Amino acid sequence: MWKWIKIPKGIALVAFVLPWMTVSCSGTRLISATGFGLAFGRYTADVPLNRAASASSRAEMNLWLILALAAIVIGLIVSLRPSGKANALVLTAASAAGVALIWLGTMRYSKSALLAEAAKRGGGRARDLNDFATGMDRTAAAMIQVDWHFGFYLAILALVAAGVMAWLSYSGRDTAVEQSVREAMANAAAKAAPPEPPITCPTCGRSNPPGTRFCPEDGTALR
Repeated sequence: MWKWIKIPKGIALVAFVLPWMTVSCSGTRLISATGFGLAFGRYTADVPLNRAASASSRAEMNLWLILALAAIVIGLIVSLRPSGKANALVLTAASAAGVALIWLGTMRYSKSALLAEAAKRGGGRARDLNDFATGMDRTAAAMIQVDWHFGFYLAILALVAAGVMAWLSYSGRDTAVEQSVREAMANAAAKAAPPEPPITCPTCGRSNPPGTRFCPEDGTALR
């Protein structure tokens, strides 16, 4: 199983370039960002909120998400090394840290957090992604919608999968689990395959079970 761990780790890294978050108000998309964008303060302002936001489309860097990226890269490097309990333990810890850091890094973009920041800085100019709602009246701010997209969930699922695989390798259960998965897949494939039709003897017309090589009636070769 160790040889496959690099796949979910790589997927988690690639997921950071996919769409993660969209902020909209009354059905109008205001801001969208990828995982890398949230980490390094880059986002797309679909409806510029002020001249500064329109010119730069930059926000504060998110340290938690940067650390999550570092944890993913470390885990990917470790996954390229030979299997062993030490490497499996490090990869398990890196995967768990990545999930925790992503959670910490995205908490600041929840609707309640955005509204609280907007209320705290009411009347000011939007300086980062957290206070984009500053200056909007309370009715408009209450209509803000934060949506999380495929890239965000893919990163989480890939890290969880990598962590589970690494833990199985550390505990020595990876071989048994891998064998069980293969058997289950083989059984599913066998059940899904259409049944073979009976074989009809071209000489006497007798119907024989699938796999019969010679007709028991007259000895005609059926294959």
